[in-house]
Amino acid sequence: MEYRKMFMLFALVAAGLTAGCSDDEDPLKDWTGPSNPDTEIKTPAEVGNRVVAHRGGSAEAGTKQYPDNSVAALNYAIGLNCYASECDIYLTRDNDIVVAHAAAGCYINNLKPWEHTLAELRAAGTLPNGEQLPSLSDFIDIVLEAGTTRLWLDVKNITIDGKSTEAGREASARACERACEIIKEKGAQNFCEFIVTGNSTNVSPSSPVTIWQRSFAAAGAIGSNAGWMSFRNPANYISYGYPWANISTEYLYYEGKTINKNGYSVQSFLDAKLKLSVYNADTDVDMEYYLAYKDKLYAICTNYPRKLLEKWN
Repeated sequence: MEYRKMFMLFALVAAGLTAGCSDDEDPLKDWTGPSNPDTEIKTPAEVGNRVVAHRGGSAEAGTKQYPDNSVAALNYAIGLNCYASECDIYLTRDNDIVVAHAAAGCYINNLKPWEHTLAELRAAGTLPNGEQLPSLSDFIDIVLEAGTTRLWLDVKNITIDGKSTEAGREASARACERACEIIKEKGAQNFCEFIVTGNSTNVSPSSPVTIWQRSFAAAGAIGSNAGWMSFRNPANYISYGYPWANISTEYLYYEGKTINKNGYSVQSFLDAKLKLSVYNADTDVDMEYYLAYKDKLYAICTNYPRKLLEKWN
């Protein structure tokens, strides 16, 4: 399988990645993911905003009819003409990708997704509106048909019994790698972007790199973007070679209060020439603060996309 090829290549460059991705020779540079040369790469139409609907805007639309990560919620975000709709992805035992918001302990329908097939997860229960659990393929087909809204795929840091384990970290990294295979097969590289955990623990002794490094390489290999969901010194992103920082508003400006944790502000990240996106911009005062930077921010993610869009112009 293609991911095994990438996994072997990572072993060759692990030292360089751990040191900050500074090697001149990159064995991954010629790898382009699963081969499917006849697939046309589609491009989204311009929507005129950078609003990302968190879990499709479920909180705003109503979780009973528009549950988190449901097709209904995705269609809500598309109907608003959002730049993107955020969703959570998990690897299944049969090497598929399920879109779902897992409960505490990373359970979906009381099952650990990486231990069960997509069919088993679906058989264990439906969403509150009666939908079956969607797959990533389902979501991609919908956004390709709409031709406007992108998907922001949240690669979760899977914990097992509340702890970070090798099995959990491998399942997280593989979720992104398998997602990249599906994305490329469908020509959806321009419709999908990743936001990835900031966990700094190596996946395993046989894969001595982080979930983020594995995901960043996989996304880059197919021509998709990936943001590092971690709050660090802006210089860290530059030194590691990571161009996009995805940061919670709680570290910068939150509920009408300037936080600027560790002295770093929105402007600190912009001055470092980083792509900066923020999430949890939910209150009126916070939306207005970040909208002052709307021409400089990569995106603003919110649980209330309609409200933010009404303020956008």
